[in-house]
Amino acid sequence: MVNANPYFSPDFVTTRSRFRDAVAARHGRLDSLQPGCRGPGGEDLTIDIGWFGAPWPTRVLVHSSGLHGVEGFAGSAIQLQWLTEGIPALPGDAAIAIVHMLNPYGCAWLRRVNENNVDLNRNFRAPGGDGAEPGRDYPALDAWLNPQSAPCPDLFYARAAALVLRYGMASLRQAVAGGQRINAKGLFYAGTQLEPGPELYQGYLKEKLARADWIVAIDVHTGLGRYGDDTLLVDAAKERAGVNLTLRETFGERTQLLDDKSIAYRVRGAQHDMYYRLFPRADVHFAGQEFGTLHALRVLAALRAENRWHHYGSGTTDHPSKRQLMEVFCPLDEDWRAKVLRRGREVVNQACALAFGEDSKE
Repeated sequence: MVNANPYFSPDFVTTRSRFRDAVAARHGRLDSLQPGCRGPGGEDLTIDIGWFGAPWPTRVLVHSSGLHGVEGFAGSAIQLQWLTEGIPALPGDAAIAIVHMLNPYGCAWLRRVNENNVDLNRNFRAPGGDGAEPGRDYPALDAWLNPQSAPCPDLFYARAAALVLRYGMASLRQAVAGGQRINAKGLFYAGTQLEPGPELYQGYLKEKLARADWIVAIDVHTGLGRYGDDTLLVDAAKERAGVNLTLRETFGERTQLLDDKSIAYRVRGAQHDMYYRLFPRADVHFAGQEFGTLHALRVLAALRAENRWHHYGSGTTDHPSKRQLMEVFCPLDEDWRAKVLRRGREVVNQACALAFGEDSKE
């Protein structure tokens, strides 16, 4: 992966090293969570958090990347740019947490899921909760989505066209991607229990944000929407109406509800559910910043091929399916990358204003 852009990194090890150096250069505190998985070179993989400001804040901005592994290169680039250009001066009761690569395994191995094939944005569920869509239509799609063989030419797009005609694009997208607990080797698997990474991260936030009464959280993703454009996706629950009005006033027309009428779909066990559950007395303002790449069926085809390579091939990172997955989630196109950095910085500035008001200064 060749880069002209100075903030995008070619692999997990490089992006982690650059992030840690940037945090140190800005005199932040580095906390590292260890979910217990290893990379292709046998290296320990970590979730790294750069902490700036009050140790026990009442106001906090959390900016996170890499929940979906291979998607994390864009979010990491935004974070490195932010750290390089400067963290704002903060009031005494405030803090910024920059969370780097919530799914380090997925980033290191060029996967969207973690070491247990779990889609972590379907895994942040309440204790005892089912954490996934009922998956009513998923069994009928399972053989098409998850062939039990290494990648090879097949009739994926022809079958996809027939399924779009049968279900409609929005319904098909919901059935495929809403989250499932039917096939542990399948796409969009939600898992049967809280995964190590989410468990560590929940514990960290529960402790560090225990005194917070105003929380702003931005989580960066790629793959949905028009190429090069970003959308701020917010929880569609009716009880969030007031919060969503504030978010729309902050981020503008790019704000959309996270439902099947937007560029996305409904999910259970999403990261935003964890914030609203853990901090019921706080004003929580959560938005997922989603950068569009290629057509949804191109993205699904790449996910399907990589998943087959992982389970029924050797799973090495030098396979064409891995390069294809990188391209659909982090295109080499320098114009796309420039848009990511520009909009990433704009949203960071808007989030700082929402979190700290006029008390934050560059």
